[in-house]
Amino acid sequence: MNRRVWLLVVAASLLCGLFTTYEHVIACSMAYFAPGAEQQRLYLAMLDGSAGSPLQYRVLPAGLEWLFVRASGAAGLPNHFAVAVIALRALGDTTAFVLAWAYFRKLGLSLPNAFIGISLLAWGMSYSHHNTDLRFDSYLDLVFYLGAALCLLHGRAPWVLPLMLLAALNRETSGLIPFLVLAHAGAGGPIPRRAFALAAGALAIWLAVFAGLRWAFPPQRLIVPEGVTGLGWPMLAYNAGRLLTPIQLFAVLGFVPLLALAGWRHWPPVLRAFAWALVPAWLVIHAFAAVVAEARLFLVPQALVFVPGALFLAQASGGAASRSRPE
Repeated sequence: MNRRVWLLVVAASLLCGLFTTYEHVIACSMAYFAPGAEQQRLYLAMLDGSAGSPLQYRVLPAGLEWLFVRASGAAGLPNHFAVAVIALRALGDTTAFVLAWAYFRKLGLSLPNAFIGISLLAWGMSYSHHNTDLRFDSYLDLVFYLGAALCLLHGRAPWVLPLMLLAALNRETSGLIPFLVLAHAGAGGPIPRRAFALAAGALAIWLAVFAGLRWAFPPQRLIVPEGVTGLGWPMLAYNAGRLLTPIQLFAVLGFVPLLALAGWRHWPPVLRAFAWALVPAWLVIHAFAAVVAEARLFLVPQALVFVPGALFLAQASGGAASRSRPE
């Protein structure tokens, strides 16, 4: 690819990453990063092993945060904790936008539509800060899913295994990555044995990390909203009974999922396969086990399925319009 295009991609991704991070910091306010304030309290709880379930088991973000805090402190930066956390979030977001652009192009979207795609993603991410601090595990989840999809699309499927290890250390929702392996392998016909073996290996890594982390740390209190007795039906009732749920989902997703579904027949087979492997399970799991109003949780299906699906509709509509234009 043209070197200038890649420079433009990196510049656009950096701009989007700085924008989404800025919006999140403004929503929290800088007071959130002061010594003893909420962000630092959560950071220290992660380090001493008392952050609660599932936060305590997301050790990769805690480790990265520790490294960045130590580095910024050693450099003598003022308010070094805030600088470290904000820089880490901006770096993660920028990486996600670069990978998203590459993913959109590899699926077959045009150059302009790939840039429109990261703009749509940035719009949703800038509104994805409801009921959260500046934790970045959800955004790293996006990085790992996009990275895994790109490995598969580029014929580098074995690279999913080391990626799976990092993804599992980041967030338990990475457990659907092995099913992307099967979806990609089956998009063009019967699934070969080596794809089953690779998916089984990735799933084994996820299970080992999931179980190992829960063995390594003492029992953790389950973090649920006030008044909710636990996961499952109580959480589903909580999500369904809040007006805030559709409001926050619309803020992050907009009309993009509806447009994507309308353009289903224009999708390439691999995107349809990814959709079947990811979206139904993702929606059901989060409806029963998460606060849906925290709509950042839906950025993974938004980036992997809905945004490219909607843009394939736009791309097909643009082609039809040009063909019907009088000479």
